[in-house]
Amino acid sequence: MKVRVGVEGIAFDSAHYTLSSEGNDQLHGHTYKLSVTVEGNGIDPDTGFVVDFGILKKIVLEVIKEWDHKLIIPKRDVEKVSIKGPFKLETKTIEGNYPTVEYIGFEIAKEIYDRLGGKYSIEIKIYEGEASYVIINYP
Repeated sequence: MKVRVGVEGIAFDSAHYTLSSEGNDQLHGHTYKLSVTVEGNGIDPDTGFVVDFGILKKIVLEVIKEWDHKLIIPKRDVEKVSIKGPFKLETKTIEGNYPTVEYIGFEIAKEIYDRLGGKYSIEIKIYEGEASYVIINYP
């Protein structure tokens, strides 16, 4: 038996640039909204859960904290980016070639999967703004 549980409506704000998108290569930001679904092999008879909603939400919020109000930079561009000013600047480095919502979603799904001990299949739906989204299944 497969059982799916999830949390949704978790939001964070980040900045990025998409050099792979013609005319959209400027630094800009989005509010991202995230839904996370976890699929397990049945219900744990000792707890009655696939995974406790409280534990799942805590893990998702911990992961999102690492992305919130950050400038997302691909690892290959880290040495090329330089921004200075009278403000705090935090970055999040990703492995993907571009800081697109596809790569962002993939890395978030992987982080959640890892923090849950690799015991579940993870699906995330991540919105970039109000009407554009990506669905990632991991692994």
